[in-house]
Amino acid sequence: MCFFAALIAVLVSLAIVPRQVMPWTGLLLMYEWTFSIFSLLFGGYLHLIYKWGKASAVQMGAFSSHPDAFDYDSGKGHQRQALHCDAATWFYGFGTAFLSITAPALPCLFGITALFLRLGLMVVGAIVLASFMTYASEHLAIRYFLSGFKDQETTR
Repeated sequence: MCFFAALIAVLVSLAIVPRQVMPWTGLLLMYEWTFSIFSLLFGGYLHLIYKWGKASAVQMGAFSSHPDAFDYDSGKGHQRQALHCDAATWFYGFGTAFLSITAPALPCLFGITALFLRLGLMVVGAIVLASFMTYASEHLAIRYFLSGFKDQETTR
């Protein structure tokens, strides 16, 4: 889903950014629109996963009525806050943003002017970005699902 959201974000930003702007302005607009659209799409996906976790807890409610399951509410009226944005989400978001800016900028940072070496360095940066995005999206989806599951458990 992460790569699907990234592909949709790039395609929409390609359609939005006008062709008559200066190259650097167009590049900055592309990054801005891609980050914005990707954040909205992937955030919506994580919210959907969170709701799915809540719905699963409702379905599993008959099977799990143990007080020691997950975070037991002692009945004192305390409720946990829903996990909307925590440290892991910020870490993965900033990591992805940093890598997506750094990957194409690596040749400039190292001062490399040879064409094939530049392309190779960009490909290596893209592979690192893809592996980080794969791990981050899987980890965040599992985290949000379990958070929804636990939040529904504690409100029962």
